[in-house]
Order: sequence, then structure tokens, then C-alpha cells
Amino acid sequence: MIGYAKSVKDNVQPCTREQLHSAFDSPRVAEVCQAIAEALQKHRQGGMTKDEYEAVKSLMKKQLPILTPHATFRNGRRLNADAVPSGLSMYDLDHIPDPEGRWREIEPRKDELGIVMAHITPSAEGLRLIFVIPDGKTLAEAQRWMADMLGDQKYDECVKDYARCSFIVPREYVLFMSDKL
Repeated sequence: MIGYAKSVKDNVQPCTREQLHSAFDSPRVAEVCQAIAEALQKHRQGGMTKDEYEAVKSLMKKQLPILTPHATFRNGRRLNADAVPSGLSMYDLDHIPDPEGRWREIEPRKDELGIVMAHITPSAEGLRLIFVIPDGKTLAEAQRWMADMLGDQKYDECVKDYARCSFIVPREYVLFMSDKL
């Protein structure tokens, strides 16, 4: 089971399907992601420096609820020592110009890759995949496996601890969600 919290600072609880859908449909989640998209557009048009954009994005993301796809946690604290593994991992493809186009390339292999969810990241510049960890692999090995399967030479190796979170996005950012999630 995956975890859910109202923010990065709140305690994590097991995430029900109803909570997940409610979060995807939250007007506040949509507003925050829209503000990030507007800041990105302003940056691209020269009205905001890269550092200013990164500061706005960071501040706004902290207002979003989170998922912990790797685990739930005893006592609700996101500590690796308290992790109850879910059997899932997440893989980020960051700073890509067309996340939806990249998903269209990957989608025919979703079953082979064990993907249970794919969504555009809050920055709208990335694609996040949540997938079943292949039998016998650790979280870090699963990350490397996915990178190899996708032909990625460079990947976000930071996403290898159980406490790592994923920010909730609006439903329109969700490209695929399996009934298994």
C-alpha cells in the first residue's frame, strides 16, 4: 500500500483509492499546479530568472499533498527505519520537453515494465512513473533496471529511499493509472 499526506510536513497514512481520487480532483491542487505552469511560462518568456522560477516552484510544491509510493510508515513519520515497503518504486524523467510524447513512447510497454501510474510532474517538465519492483530487486536496483529498460543513461538516483515522496498533481496530469494501484 502507498502512503498519503496532506503536505510534506504532515504524517503519512495509508492511501485509499478515494483519497487518491479526491486529491487528483482537488481545486487547490489544480490552482497550485497552474501557478507553477504560469511561472514556467513567465521564465520561458524572460520575465523571470531560472533562480526565481525554481524558488516559486519549490514554494508552490510544498503546498501540494504527497504520495509515498515506496512505502507507508509506522507512526506516520517518513523515516526509512519506519518504512513498510509497498513493492512499488517511482522513476522520474526530469527536464524533458514533451512528457506526454515520452509517455506515448513508453505506454505500449507499460505491462512489461510493471507501470501502475504515469503522470506529468507538477513542473510540467517531467514524467513520473510508478511501477512494481521486479522480483528480487532492491529499490535502488529497481531504479537502475527501469533506467536500463528505458535506455536512460542519466537518471535521478536520489529516488532510492523509502521516504521519498511524489507530489500530487491534478487529474489532467495523470496519463495512466492501473486498477492495481
